[in-house]
Formats: sequence, structure tokens, C-alpha cells
Amino acid sequence: MRFLVRLSNGTKLTPKDARELTLRSYGAVKEFGGDVGNLRVSSSAIELDLLLESKANLHAAAQSLEKKLGRLLTLRELDIPASQMEAGEAIREGIQLFNEERFWESHEALESAWRRASGSDKEILQGIILLAAALVHLQKNEIAVTLSVMGRAHSKLASHHSEHFGINIDNLRDNVSRMISAGHPVFLKINQALE
Repeated sequence: MRFLVRLSNGTKLTPKDARELTLRSYGAVKEFGGDVGNLRVSSSAIELDLLLESKANLHAAAQSLEKKLGRLLTLRELDIPASQMEAGEAIREGIQLFNEERFWESHEALESAWRRASGSDKEILQGIILLAAALVHLQKNEIAVTLSVMGRAHSKLASHHSEHFGINIDNLRDNVSRMISAGHPVFLKINQALE
């Protein structure tokens, strides 16, 4: 069984701490038959995949992670199908998750809208999804991969201008371009027009 665990990053750890945190989190869950994967560090949270043979050990494993890393923020099972949302709702949720630095979950929400989109909507959504994927790699301190995927995101957004889905595409594309040019990616927010 696989679970997404988000813990508070109260001590302000950074993606550079991901390797050491992976070892600490594995140490916290191994006695419960657990393993961890895909550990990511954002400004406010430590996210990881918790793998367990039995759901019976979930509570104990989660408590152990809290003791070693930080207060539990969210816990959800990943082996169950996600509920289907209307495209506009999926986009709104995806952007909100993106702005909370929950890039993996943002990618997942936006992908549900992308599958049903066409034309420029599909290409813009793919650009934002790629940007979320790039920032997942940044949360793992994988800078070269981050910049490479950001380049692909930039290419998808390159021919689009103005506002789309309430997003200033020019501003978003320019921010991505600056990070690629500087070779220094950082977490960013998607600014939406006020409704």
C-alpha cells in the first residue's frame, strides 16, 4: 500500500537535506514493515511516499514519522483512483496546490484536465504540468533535471501570450526563462487575475 505523507517543515529544512531526511524517515518506519520513496522538501512541508505491506501499521508509522520529522499535515492513500473533477475545478485545484508548493499533487490535478483538453488549452496545461514536474525535481535537489524539465515547460508556453485560465502566461513564461538563463531555479507561484 502506498500513502502520500506531508509533514510540517518547522525547522526550515531545504531540498539539500532530502537525502538525510530519506534516511531518517526510513529509520522511522522500517520497524513497521515500511519503506519510503520520493521524499521532497518544500518551504513548509516534507512530503514522501510511505510504502506499507499492511494498513494496520499506518497509524504507528505515521506517529513515528511525526516524532522524527514534524507534525503530520496530510495523509492520503495513493492506491485508490482519484475522483473525477470537472476541468475548471481541476485547474483551480491544480493552481492552488501549485501555489502551496504541493507540486506533485498539482501535477496530478492538472493532468486530469489536460487529458480532456485540446488545442492551446492542452498545450498550456502541459506547460504548467511540466513546470510542476520540474519543481518536484527541485524539491529533491535535482537541479540539472529541474532546469531540463523547465526548458520543456518553457517550450510549451512559448507561443502563448496574455491571460489563460486566469493566469498571466507572459509573466509565468518570463519567470521560467529567467530561472533557466540564471541556472538557478526557485519555487514560484502562479499569479491569477482577480475575479
